[in-house]
Amino acid sequence: MPRQKLAGKKMKSSTKKSVASGSKASKSTMKKKTAPAEGGIKTHNRRFKPGTVALREIKRYQKVTNLLLLKAPFQRFVRAICEGIDAQLRFQSQALLAVQEAAEMYLVGLFEDSNLCAIHANRVTVMKKDMELARRIRGERFHDHRDLQPKNGDEVFYQLPYYNEKEQMAHLKKVIGRN
Repeated sequence: MPRQKLAGKKMKSSTKKSVASGSKASKSTMKKKTAPAEGGIKTHNRRFKPGTVALREIKRYQKVTNLLLLKAPFQRFVRAICEGIDAQLRFQSQALLAVQEAAEMYLVGLFEDSNLCAIHANRVTVMKKDMELARRIRGERFHDHRDLQPKNGDEVFYQLPYYNEKEQMAHLKKVIGRN
């Protein structure tokens, strides 16, 4: 037993001398550096204070002038809505871009007004009731489109589905009963 300990000590001292003197030592005598355990070196993710990233995004989106919604999904959405009205409608690409531009301007304005309503209520978070109040103040609560064409009574009206369904069904029964 004592001889083995001495042999180990001599080996360590010899590797130190060879490394210190600059000569090349064999791979078996050099001590290997071990890599850290799985996952590598741990780094902590940067955590910003609440609201910092939101303000950064607001500044970024106020600078850009490009469209916020993707073009293809928006076009599919518009085509799907219009297909329920008339299946043979066709659109120029510039017309769809104009519709998208108008829709985004409307939504941005609605969110701005809703944000003002939330701030008025001493809140930071925009809620559904803020959007409803903003639309009510704007005067667009129950109608999505104002059609100024003269009517003869046989027209069918289309609107988004936040109306009273019972009243709509009664109206459809009257219209169907006339024919």
